[in-house]
Amino acid sequence: MARALAPVAVAALVSALAAGCSDDGDADSDAEDDDSDVAVAPLTEEQISEAVLQEDNIGEGWTSTPSSEDDSSGPGCFGDIDALTDGLPEKAKAGTEFAYGDAELPFVESSVTAYDDETAIAAVFDQVQTVLAACTTITDTDEEGVIWDLAMVFDDSATLDDVDDQFHASATGTLTQPGGDPVEIFIEWTSVRLGPNIGTVATIDTQERPTEHATWAEIAVDRLAAVAEGEEPDATTAPAPA
Repeated sequence: MARALAPVAVAALVSALAAGCSDDGDADSDAEDDDSDVAVAPLTEEQISEAVLQEDNIGEGWTSTPSSEDDSSGPGCFGDIDALTDGLPEKAKAGTEFAYGDAELPFVESSVTAYDDETAIAAVFDQVQTVLAACTTITDTDEEGVIWDLAMVFDDSATLDDVDDQFHASATGTLTQPGGDPVEIFIEWTSVRLGPNIGTVATIDTQERPTEHATWAEIAVDRLAAVAEGEEPDATTAPAPA
């Protein structure tokens, strides 16, 4: 089941990696920070490997594997976002996939992508924001014949600190594989921009996981911010999923 649902998380991740929303709302406080004028550099692959969620962060009972590449086009507006990101050069990228228990659910993916051109990725943020804000449903059949029927909710509230931009999106609905019955799925994903670096956490399960996802996302963002500042991330372990 997890492997059947994993492409959803990957599609969400592709969307999120190049996505950004409005400013995080802390411009005034940032202006008072002595470090606010220090540009954040694109992370190296070695730094990214430290910035993503680690096994120690996710806790016991999980298996982890490096994130896999997916060149297929996502369903509905995910495919529209894919088109926006085509041709935007990546400097470095890495991630890890986590699957819990024998059922391999929840499925969580943490990734970071670094770009050379902060201005370019910031501009893409705005374009993707427009697409996601208008995308309230996804009803589509993908290249593999999988039928998607999802309701989308987009939120660009400033809930995470120490980032330049952020968004959170949720999708609920069903996935139907060829010849199969509809399966209820719940997707949560959070994406942030810190300079030219994009950090993303995507969660997928057959039950709702907003609380657990928020914890994983906060840990991941804290790691990204620490690594970008040349610091060692805190050793934080999330509770096991209920």
